Amino acid sequence: MAVSATGTRSLSMAKIKTVTVVAGALAGLGFYLYGPPLTPVMQASAVSACNELTGGSFRSYDLAWVVGTKPHWVCANRFDPAQDPVHMGLWVIPGG
Repeated sequence: MAVSATGTRSLSMAKIKTVTVVAGALAGLGFYLYGPPLTPVMQASAVSACNELTGGSFRSYDLAWVVGTKPHWVCANRFDPAQDPVHMGLWVIPGG
């Protein structure tokens, strides 16, 4: 009787491919929902764009990342709360 160090079940190539595809899909979904605020370049470009939209003083804006069916950046003018917040979208062009 043979003894296996990894157990009695063997991993087939089909199982490995399935696990890899599922893990990749979950990682892609995670980046879609939470990646832009965690990525320094994307967050810096959103900060820069929001600052330009609200007057350029770096104290006059509130920037938020909203997660939902369509995640997006929301930029609000702190000095004029009556003004509607600007929905900047998912990807803010770096340096633009």
